[in-house]
Amino acid sequence: MATNLTTATAEELQALALAQCDPACTAVLPYWPVWAAAQFASTDECKNLLQFVHVWSNGDVLQIESTDGHRAFRYRLPCYTPDGMPTLWRVPDQGMLLHAKPLRKAVSYSKLLTVTDEMRAVFHGGKKDALTELSSVNLAGHYSVNTAADCGKVGTYPNLNQLWPERYSNEPGKPWAFNATYLKEWCAVVEKLSHNGVTSCRGNSSSTPFVFRSSYVPRVGQHCKEPELELLLMPVLIRGQDI
Repeated sequence: MATNLTTATAEELQALALAQCDPACTAVLPYWPVWAAAQFASTDECKNLLQFVHVWSNGDVLQIESTDGHRAFRYRLPCYTPDGMPTLWRVPDQGMLLHAKPLRKAVSYSKLLTVTDEMRAVFHGGKKDALTELSSVNLAGHYSVNTAADCGKVGTYPNLNQLWPERYSNEPGKPWAFNATYLKEWCAVVEKLSHNGVTSCRGNSSSTPFVFRSSYVPRVGQHCKEPELELLLMPVLIRGQDI
């Protein structure tokens, strides 16, 4: 992993050192988007893969995502800076499956998340411009994921990107409705991570997915020019009555 050392911040240099000095470090990720994704993973023990935060890369973009079958979350990161240098972020070629339950509780002042080959998530951060190791949690032992290599063997995570509309008319035509709990949970994430607490909503019809978006304030590392948290949410269909 490389980065432009002449323009890197002190925290980015620390993150680089963490990844290079620990031979067991297999993934380097921004903490808060992973925490956000964990809020929208399934809590149903029967849904296996949907209980994980899924992280993968196509070489140009790294995506952090989750779903419970009714809604889907994603956050995208660049794998390269505009000048062509690799960013700090990395995952194994087969991607990562991070058991969401241990990640749902926020780790205050955390900025960076590293994951070892043995699926131990380590939180780094602090009140000042530092990346002190704050705590760690074991993610192994759920649905046969005990090592990083297992993440490519247990099954194929749903292709969430195919659910996102390519364009939006913003003319639903009929009244639409959403699960109030889902809206509350999304707004709680926006309130915590957005710079202004504002979320936008786009859609095409009262029976197709709506997409909520919010700005994100990065804590460390290289992000997109306009970082956005995204939630795809299916409307509630209320039959036989007007809203």
